[in-house]
Amino acid sequence: MTNLLIQEFPFFLASSLLAGLGLLLVLGLWNCRRIIRGDWGDDSVSPFETKPLPSWLILLSVSVPQLGVELRRMKRDISRAGIYAPDAFDRLLAVRNGLVWCCLFAIPLVLILTGQPGFLVISAGVILAAVFYGIPGLFLNARGRVRAAGILSAVPEILDILSMCLSGGMTLDQALPRIVEFSPNVSSDLTRELQLVVRQARVSTAGVAFQQLADRMDEVELRSLAATVQHTERLGTDMKKAIDNLSVSIRSGLRSEAEARANSLSLKLLFPIILCVSPPVFFVLVVPPIIRLRDHFRETLIPVETQDLMRRGSSSPSGGQ
Repeated sequence: MTNLLIQEFPFFLASSLLAGLGLLLVLGLWNCRRIIRGDWGDDSVSPFETKPLPSWLILLSVSVPQLGVELRRMKRDISRAGIYAPDAFDRLLAVRNGLVWCCLFAIPLVLILTGQPGFLVISAGVILAAVFYGIPGLFLNARGRVRAAGILSAVPEILDILSMCLSGGMTLDQALPRIVEFSPNVSSDLTRELQLVVRQARVSTAGVAFQQLADRMDEVELRSLAATVQHTERLGTDMKKAIDNLSVSIRSGLRSEAEARANSLSLKLLFPIILCVSPPVFFVLVVPPIIRLRDHFRETLIPVETQDLMRRGSSSPSGGQ
């Protein structure tokens, strides 16, 4: 009995550790889901939300080496996605690295349970680690790209309201709170960004606040808006005319981008048509003529006597029965 327990203990330990790694994977994927939904600021159930961030999570966030270019891209995507928690970057790296280490640590456990070395198990573990290495960044980049596009599409309407306020005699500092009051009817994400702009404008200037907005979103049109505001503040030129021209320019750019996407749609539909529609259409159009040609050549090329013998041969078993 004791020998049996000693023999089975490694399998029991490996199974327990593998189950624990599975739970950690589920927890990491749950946090990735929270990144996509943008509710990382919620302090509900998650050890990754502990404040201040535990030291072991900080060590986990730097446990996997990464290029500086990728780190800068992830920081940009975090700001574009609207995640402004001070430790959001460390949390994201901790989630990503935890998924990677879980996949790598699961390889020897699976090998112990299978009882024999397997190249397939090692390859699958490394591939899963590579996939989980890229999943958080890809999801975060997609959310940031969609959010930035939604904000940019709502900017022309906000600029029109700003132009109306300026034409009514308001200054830019007086018009910004009015814009924030109306912006929820246009875009909730833009409302949050404009609230930050108003707070930063009270501390410094509106030009600096819009420049920080452009840095967070990393969009050319918003950089043009920040440059326009800074230029009018510095030189005292007519801001209303500059805002109107910028609004027309952004609308023209959005219209050109929409036309380009519409023109590329025919090329994108070409592959589904070739792979899904063409085979059944080809089958319906080609197979009936082929069958008719086969019957025609059979009747034309095969002599009548041979056809009679073929018919007799095919009907003889039924007649014998």
